[in-house]
Amino acid sequence: MALVETPGKEPRPCLEYRNLKKITKTKFYPLPNIEERIETVSSAKYITILDLSKGYWQIPMSKNAQELSAFVYFGTYIPLRMPFGLKNAPYEFSRILAQLLEDFSVPYLDDIAVFSVMFQEHIKHLEYNRRV
Repeated sequence: MALVETPGKEPRPCLEYRNLKKITKTKFYPLPNIEERIETVSSAKYITILDLSKGYWQIPMSKNAQELSAFVYFGTYIPLRMPFGLKNAPYEFSRILAQLLEDFSVPYLDDIAVFSVMFQEHIKHLEYNRRV
């Protein structure tokens, strides 16, 4: 296990799943084109960028995935939520976000741009994203 440090953020634990990665079939989810995302929000008067802190940790894992991702570090640990370091974690995270978000929210990796034309509408859109 290693702590990954990002400037301005808390260190996050990242596990080395090298052997699991070798036997895991790679899944792909198209990374959104940033220029298309900018064009999508360009007509908005109000834009809020939400950074999904520890977003992967919000996604529950199946029993099988829990067992496969268990690790030993001063004891045996079985993650109940998706840890950083799994081969298909970015795929699953992006796929789930795309399913949950509405037309007024644009995901890009672990950020979401919420955009609206009217202020009251924007407040409603932010509230929706908070609940998701």
